[in-house]
Amino acid sequence: MDYKYIDTHAHLNLAQFAEDREAVFGECAEQNVAMINVGTHKSTSQLAVELSEKHANAWSIIGLHPINVLSSDPDDADATVESVFDYDFYKPLAEAGRTVGIGECGFDYWHNSDETYQEQREVFLAQIALANEVGKPLMLHLRNSKDGKGRNAYEDALEILRSEAKVLGNAHFYAGTKEQAKKFFDIGYTISFTGVVTFAKDYEDLVDYAPLDMIHGETDCPYVAPAPYRGRRCEPWMVQEVYKKIATVKGLDEELVREQLIQNAKKLYRI
Repeated sequence: MDYKYIDTHAHLNLAQFAEDREAVFGECAEQNVAMINVGTHKSTSQLAVELSEKHANAWSIIGLHPINVLSSDPDDADATVESVFDYDFYKPLAEAGRTVGIGECGFDYWHNSDETYQEQREVFLAQIALANEVGKPLMLHLRNSKDGKGRNAYEDALEILRSEAKVLGNAHFYAGTKEQAKKFFDIGYTISFTGVVTFAKDYEDLVDYAPLDMIHGETDCPYVAPAPYRGRRCEPWMVQEVYKKIATVKGLDEELVREQLIQNAKKLYRI
């Protein structure tokens, strides 16, 4: 089925949707919106796969979020610490028919200190190895420290990707520089924008700069609902506002942008 919108990074597999998950899936189907639910650790990866097998408008990405390598994610009630990537556990999930990528993986210096680089690096390398083995793209989580000092998550990832990755991928919720974005484009990687672009004007220059065929629209739900839904729990169908804002910033026809973003998602994730 051809969907009108694809949210390339959603989390209906998190506890925030436990009470009404099926209703949200129904709303998305009614609005002709599909999604990729992204795992953050073992149980959310398992659930992402199960949801993709149950719902025609869902695919899965499985893996271990860098936050959970050293401490459990405070926003995830089901999160557990996994200091080592359990390759044997994740591989069957990676091979599932509706699993379209590995992650979200990378470096998080917002929650973890620079001193954790080596631990995060080992888990990142293990997920790259799995992606290489199954031939599926990487979903990257890259976040710098609160003060912007110290190690740079984007540069650390780029250095490793250039030497180790045999697959393409996406830098989700992109918040790096234009110069770093170009480095990702140069190795064939895409970047994606969330609802933040609908209310943060400092993103507009980056949105305008990024080639239309190298970007995606996502929600990262249940976080950062776009305008005009700010303050509400974010849901995948709200990705429409991200698509529309990208069109506005670039001064392009909304339908042209919608069609191109759909093609971008299909190309990278082979859906």
